[in-house]
Parts: sequence; structure tokens; C-alpha cells
Amino acid sequence: MATYKIRGTSHNVIYTYCTEDGIRKQQWETYSTELEAIQRKTCIDFLQKNRRADEVRAAVVDYREKHTPAKALYAAEPTMGDTPEDNTHRTYAEFIERFLPVYARKRRFSPNTYDSYTSNLKNHILPYFGNCVMSRITAEEIDNFIDFLSNKPCKGSRSHGKSTAKRPKLSSATIKKCYNILMVGFATAKKWHYVNEIPQTSAPAEKTRKRSFWAPERVFEFMSQAEDDPILHLAVHLAFVCSLRAGEVVGIAADTVDFRDRSMWITQIVQRVSDESIKKLPPEVILKVFPKKLAHSSSSLILKDPKTEGSRRKQYLTTPLLKEIRARLDTIRENKELLGPEYQDHGLLICQPDGTPIDPKSLDKAFKARQTALNMTDQIEFQGLRKSGQMHKVRLSQNNYQLVAQSAGQSPEVLMSNYNEALESEKRTLSLLVETNFYPGGATPPAAPTQAPLQAGAVGALLEQVQQDPALSRQILQLLLSNALNIA
Repeated sequence: MATYKIRGTSHNVIYTYCTEDGIRKQQWETYSTELEAIQRKTCIDFLQKNRRADEVRAAVVDYREKHTPAKALYAAEPTMGDTPEDNTHRTYAEFIERFLPVYARKRRFSPNTYDSYTSNLKNHILPYFGNCVMSRITAEEIDNFIDFLSNKPCKGSRSHGKSTAKRPKLSSATIKKCYNILMVGFATAKKWHYVNEIPQTSAPAEKTRKRSFWAPERVFEFMSQAEDDPILHLAVHLAFVCSLRAGEVVGIAADTVDFRDRSMWITQIVQRVSDESIKKLPPEVILKVFPKKLAHSSSSLILKDPKTEGSRRKQYLTTPLLKEIRARLDTIRENKELLGPEYQDHGLLICQPDGTPIDPKSLDKAFKARQTALNMTDQIEFQGLRKSGQMHKVRLSQNNYQLVAQSAGQSPEVLMSNYNEALESEKRTLSLLVETNFYPGGATPPAAPTQAPLQAGAVGALLEQVQQDPALSRQILQLLLSNALNIA
């Protein structure tokens, strides 16, 4: 029976046949599309199953005649049991071109992850190692590469308008990612006979940066100043209350909102990815590819499954949020009636007036632009709203990390490591609590005098007791500060 394999960007059909002299040989055929390869495999399987050896030989001859550029590949056609191909003379670029698509499909890469790999390869790794013979790449050269990246200036918005000397260097996260991409292929390279040994080197350190966030009062203040932009207001409201990512917000399906149950489902996200990643990855990874607005664009907006299986979840909604969603659905119905057949209905809750999807990056830009317009000094990214919502829920739930993490499609470990920060008000309260308890005269005495129970409305009596007994005053202050720390 024939075998179907994907190798790099090509689709291959491999099968055996017997020559007229009775010698058993292997035939390797390459096709540009999956459909051609599957059709060819089906044909060969049928001929072999019905023992039509002559027709199989004829098929081999026919393929070679039609694919004249590939004839040289079969000049020394291998027989079954030949030794593996020696690739130790090939370059890193030749290896990665073959390896990356196979590895991406095997590991079920999302298009966004695939784009991240190709971007780092194009910008950092291939310019350095692309023309190097892979079998000659040593641990010393890899360490030199890491040192080279550590001194490499950034490009893009961070360096715009700055002199070379003042341009920031690549972040430790980018350097670590480049190292991981470079090293991940060496195990396979050894199996495929590109290298004899895997370089033994250690990963560079990564300095993590905590994402900025807002206290709930700050989020509410921003929303009150963004009421003139219904889309942005609703997006911020959803991100904070439901702890959503930007791609999840713009990917909400309108028909998943259940007003009786006061809930909705997060089942899909919107992402912008390259057309190359769409071609290279299995079609089942992508739910929908939206039509392009610019025909010459090299990327597309897609609809795909959530980031992880746990990210597919049910979210319960507050009454004000339900009211705002209902108003949004009314607006969508009005737009459909106004535009008629020109309305592109993709079933999205957050979308353009004509129904087309909103790029998550555009949503983040609009959020930052409004902060700048309001002269806000404590600006955050849109993802910071998710963090703000999670931190608020941790406090409301008395540190029930399992509940809060599950409601946002996270693991408790991720929540505790990345979202577990103290507010400035909590730090200030803790300092006051230490002050009342640590210093001489501030500690609670061993036996405080028994006080008469406070009668309803006897505020004056309580004030008199506080004035007469400093120890009681300290007790009350310590109790108030402790309660404030617990609920802050």
C-alpha cells in the first residue's frame, strides 16, 4: 500500500513496485497539493490491491515522463533497505525549511505560534546561521550567537526616531525564544543525519516583566469617560468582568449570549496571521478565514478555537453588562436593516458597523489612544484589563485561586505566579498595621479592661471610652486596619 507524507512544503506519495526483472524498488512522488497526493495514493492502492503490477510500473514511467525536472532524483533510485541519506553537508537553512512545517503540524501549532517562529527565524536566526553547515554548529558558536543578540538593537516602534546608540537592545524574552527555536530542531537533525552530535549548551536567563493593571475603581473611571464609544466601552466592560483576552472579546459569538441564564460561552477567538501559516498548517486548526479588505495583504484575520481547551468556557454576566449587550444586539439589528445585503454577518457581537471583524491589535490601539486622549499616566495594555479583573476576583473570593482561575480558563499556577500582586493601598494598610502592633506601646496589652457593651446609638459613650483608654483606641485601629487589609 502507498504511504502519504508531508515533507516541508511538498506532499509525497511513497510506494514500492517491481521492475520487469523482478527487482523491488521504491517510488517517491512529489505533489504541490494535498488533493493531488491523496488522489494518487488512492489510485496506487487500488492497483496494488488488485495485483496489477504492470499498470503500477506504467504509472511510475508516466510520472517520470510528466515530471522531467525531477528525473535526476531517480537516476540512482534507492532499493529497499538502502542506507539513510547523509545530510551532514547541508546548511541550517536547508534543514529548517524542511523541519519547521513538519514540527508545527506534529505539535499542533496555532497559526500565531507558527508566525512567531518564522518571524524570529527571519529576523534573527537565519541571518546568523542560515548559510552555516549545520553539522559544524558548535556550542561555542551558539553562545556567541546569544551574546550577539544581547547587543543587537531593536527595530520597530521602540526604536523609532532614536539614534543607534540610544536604541534599546533585544529583550531577554526574545533572546530566550530565539535560543529555544534554534535548539528545538537538533534532536530531529540528528535523526535525519544533519548532525552527528547535539551541541551541549545552556539557555540564557530571561528577565520577566510584570504586566501593568488597574484597580477596579480605575477601570470604572475609564468606562465612565468612554461612554461616547459604545464598542470600546463594551469591550472594556467584557474584558474586566469576564477576564477576557482581546482576541476572545472580538471573537464572541452573539448567539451564545443567554439572557435567561445570564451567561455566554467563549468558544472562538479572532487572530491576524500570515497567509503562509494558513497554507502550512492543517485546515482543522482554523474555523474561518475572513475576506481580505486589501487584496495585496500578506496576512488575514481568522477565527479559531480558544488558546487551550480550558479556555473554552461559560461566563456568567452582571446585570449592567447584560443590559449593555442587549443594547449592542439592537444596534446590530439596526445595522443589518440599514445595510441590507452589504452587511457581512459573521455572527460576532463586537464587530465593525458592516459586520466585519475587528483586529485584536486595532482594539488594543483604540484602548491606548483613548488613554492618551484622557492624559492618563498609568496606561495599560488591553491584556491588563484581564489581569485587573482576575486580581479583583481573587480578593472578592477570599483568595479562592481554583475558582477564579477556572472561570477565566487558566491554571491556578499561572494565576498565582502572574496575577498575584499587591495593590498600593494594601501595602500602605499593611505598613499601618505593623506600626500599631510592632512599636512599644502599640502592642495589645495582656489583659485589656472589660468594657461595657455598646448600646445601639451610643456613639458618644464609645468615643468617651476611646478617649479614656488608649489601649482600646489601639485595639480598634488594629481591627479596622486588619479588616481593610482582608477586603482591599
